[in-house]
Amino acid sequence: MRYASRIDCLADKSLLNAFEIVETADMISFSAGFPSSETYPLEAIKDSFIKVIEESGKEALSYCSTSGYIRLREIIGTRLEEKFGLKYSIDEIIITSGSQQGLDMSGMLFVNKGDVVLFENPSYLGAVNSLRAHEAKLVAIDIDSDGICIDSLKKALEKHGENVKMIYVNPDFQNPTGRSWSHSRRLEFMEIMGQYDIPILEDAAYAELSFERSTERPLAYYDKHDQVIYLGTFSKTFCPGLRVAWLCAPKNIMEKYLLLKNAADLSSSAIAQRQMAYYLDHYSLDSHIEWITGIYKQRRDLMAKLIDEKFPNTVRYKNPGGGLFIWLELPAGKDGRELLKRALKEKVSFIPGTSFYPAGDRHNEIRLNFSNMKPEKIIEGMSKLAEITKEYLKESTV
Repeated sequence: MRYASRIDCLADKSLLNAFEIVETADMISFSAGFPSSETYPLEAIKDSFIKVIEESGKEALSYCSTSGYIRLREIIGTRLEEKFGLKYSIDEIIITSGSQQGLDMSGMLFVNKGDVVLFENPSYLGAVNSLRAHEAKLVAIDIDSDGICIDSLKKALEKHGENVKMIYVNPDFQNPTGRSWSHSRRLEFMEIMGQYDIPILEDAAYAELSFERSTERPLAYYDKHDQVIYLGTFSKTFCPGLRVAWLCAPKNIMEKYLLLKNAADLSSSAIAQRQMAYYLDHYSLDSHIEWITGIYKQRRDLMAKLIDEKFPNTVRYKNPGGGLFIWLELPAGKDGRELLKRALKEKVSFIPGTSFYPAGDRHNEIRLNFSNMKPEKIIEGMSKLAEITKEYLKESTV
């Protein structure tokens, strides 16, 4: 068989393996960025599907428009304005099959082979893999506690010039580090990017999973030049199995996204969209999010407590203000991939940090998901991992 050259760009199977591990019965998995299945509102979802079938079954089981079910797009537009001050018309919102499809279509729209795409360093593995599949040149931009580093950004823009075709960012409770950009950094970033004709792909998957009362406004709120493509999803706040997400973009750009969406799958699932719309019209998603963030905060606190109590003090981390992840840093010279090999023997999994660096050039970090395991499993898994880490760190670095 002669395969397309793009498949060679996808050698890192960490995300694929994280999903496959879910099927392993006795594995304590801190790997995939899953919400907890305990939080899925099963009765409300069941009721919504039944009502949709009873009231509009023929339409729900037919093809949907490429742009998506109108009522769902109306609700999303209203929520975005109420929550974040974003003002998108119904024609500037398209329903996608998970936000991963939005990433893939963005690569198809903006990136040719060899074009430069800027990424935070580290960055979401799914985005890195998606843009690798389009054979982009990935250029890493350093981040700090306030977000993307402006000096590093300026240098990359100056160096690569017109070859830069897109920048991907995850400003809220970032995957993998859990960091959020400060208000001043958001303003500075948008001011700099406003000087360039470069699309900004803003991934807002975790924006509503805040453990604090106040959250920053999205980058899209400060967009004066129609540069931001805004990706949102119900996968983290509701349930991932329905694969209902959305992409917002100015009308002139949306016309091209619609062509790509139509070519990719014609339309997203009509029944899933109608179910989601029914739920949003008849139940309170805000109350649901408040409930699940309470659960996730407790699990974050438990995992952080176990790190403090059981792990060597040479292991560092920063408590995230929301999202689903804790980013753990091992001492220099140690390798998260080696730690994973040892942990898997004890039926504990996580994703080594190397996979989140576009250049794959840092190895001493790991990403831990705290949302998906029950407290007793967090205690068991983190206790095992602490002992494995102690033994590993005792060994001299060659």
